Amino acid sequence: MKSRTLSLPCIALFVATLWFGSASDIRAYTRWANGCTDCHSDFLDSTSTKPGNTWPRSKHNVHREDMMTDSVDWCGTCHVDDGDNPLLDSSRGESGLPGVGCMGCHGVDPDPGTTNNKEWGSGLRQHHANANVGTDDGGDLCVDCHTDTLARPGENAVPVYYGGTDVNVFDPCNADGSENWTSDGLGLDNDGDLDYDAADSDCGEAGFFEDGFESGDTSAWDATVP
Repeated sequence: MKSRTLSLPCIALFVATLWFGSASDIRAYTRWANGCTDCHSDFLDSTSTKPGNTWPRSKHNVHREDMMTDSVDWCGTCHVDDGDNPLLDSSRGESGLPGVGCMGCHGVDPDPGTTNNKEWGSGLRQHHANANVGTDDGGDLCVDCHTDTLARPGENAVPVYYGGTDVNVFDPCNADGSENWTSDGLGLDNDGDLDYDAADSDCGEAGFFEDGFESGDTSAWDATVP
């Protein structure tokens, strides 16, 4: 029987296929407790080492009882199974809320036309990179794995969960204060450029009213007071 061996070009092609075929699936930590806690402490704690702020109660309860209206069970907003270590980009979802996990508030899809694209959360990654968070436990920087190819949505881009069913966060520019839950008085740096809320020029381009409605072209509005 003749033995069969792979030629060097075939091996190279196989390895390249594995590399490039898996490159689009490279993400940050897949679950909260698998790495996020290194800087932001346990989700059941009321403190976060970075950025150095305190919460009125545990992060979990603030998310569940304040950011969400705790009138019904909304665990599926963040969890696949109640009590699990939450996935950053997947959950079972709830009525009116798709199952995208943490990315529902901490990321914006820059390419809605592409199903299951891995560009969600590019602003969050840019924030960590621009804040010089340093290397992870494996000695890698964000840019060692992530090369976001799409234009990053601005600070004023609305995450999919904002204003959703029983969600009490509305404005990514934070004009209504609905992103303020901690002692630092800041909302999220949604696009990662280190300019927060109204200090970001994106919020001057398309701001939001305090009730959460996006402002834009008002030329057709009737300014007459009834």
